Amino acid sequence: MIYEHDEKESNWMRVLFVLLFWVIFYLTQMVLVAVAVGQCAFLLITGNANNYLMQAGDSLGKYVSELLRYVTFNSNQRPFPFTGFPKSDLVES
Repeated sequence: MIYEHDEKESNWMRVLFVLLFWVIFYLTQMVLVAVAVGQCAFLLITGNANNYLMQAGDSLGKYVSELLRYVTFNSNQRPFPFTGFPKSDLVES
């Protein structure tokens, strides 16, 4: 089992952080929808995907993964803003 009780963090604090990150998760979903819609519009207008939006989507996807790992108790590492925001692995083309 990955989740172990940490003396520095009470169970109540963990629950409060889970609730906070769950709200952030839903807000992040709205941003991801905006990125996807923007990418579709960019593709239809220019015929190519926008590299900046691809990188933003990649970073946001990694952030969502970190959020979900924390709220499902698969990680004790609090995501951004307690750590750095995930960087995209995509290389500019």
